[in-house]
Amino acid sequence: MKAVQKTVFGFLKASRIPNLLIIGGTQMATAFFLLQQNILDIRFLLLVVSTIMIAAAGYIINDYYDQKIDMVNRPQRVVVGVELSRRPAILAHGSVSILGILLGFWVDPLVGLLHVFSSSLLWYYSNYLRRLPLIGNVSISLLSGLSIMIVLVFFKSAHKIAFIYALFAFLMVLIREVLKDIEDVKGDEAFGVQTVPVIWGIRGAKFLIYLVVISGSALLVYLLITYQNVILRFYFLGLTPLFIWFIYMLIRADTRKQFRRLHLFCDTIVFSGLLSLLFH
Repeated sequence: MKAVQKTVFGFLKASRIPNLLIIGGTQMATAFFLLQQNILDIRFLLLVVSTIMIAAAGYIINDYYDQKIDMVNRPQRVVVGVELSRRPAILAHGSVSILGILLGFWVDPLVGLLHVFSSSLLWYYSNYLRRLPLIGNVSISLLSGLSIMIVLVFFKSAHKIAFIYALFAFLMVLIREVLKDIEDVKGDEAFGVQTVPVIWGIRGAKFLIYLVVISGSALLVYLLITYQNVILRFYFLGLTPLFIWFIYMLIRADTRKQFRRLHLFCDTIVFSGLLSLLFH
């Protein structure tokens, strides 16, 4: 009985429940506040559940392949191989992925195809792309934006503000992933993982983040001017001093703890984007 409880607890921990709640909450807020759709529709709820399942499977398979690296980078937070055995982990990944894909096809064939794409990309990322500079970061960022776009696909909508939120999610997650690679540079380098900070150094990784912030901000400003929305303008205007502070702290950062704080800052900004949806 204790072994079963340990496996269940390990599965839930490896699935990153808080992150899954944010993904599901973002999809529901997008549908209700932006698209003004009925979020109690059973097909839409199954869309959210299936997306969460694909994401959970992605977290598990990433932990599966990164177990040795994580033992160096964050040994106190390793789940697969410690709290969840490797065999149950790979079985859980396969089962949850397949069920999520099947639910997606039941909801809508196009949703099912997007789930196949997402599940395949998550596996390929964990197995291979994670070890390449920038490509892996872009892959995860793309999937973050796709979690919003799939709601538009389901409702057959082309809501312009939702596109802006998807772009914002892509940019913030890209910044966060590069910061995470900087945090993990010691373990990644030891196991031959070719991330941006391993190949270009910490300074090169910082330069990439500056570039993403500047180019992303310019693109968002253009979109906000093109698609006039008072609430969205106030939200991004309110972020301006925070991003100035972020750049200042990034310039000064040179320890793992400081980069970890900046990583958490990005998570906070992404969560604030979810909250801003409530005011549309």
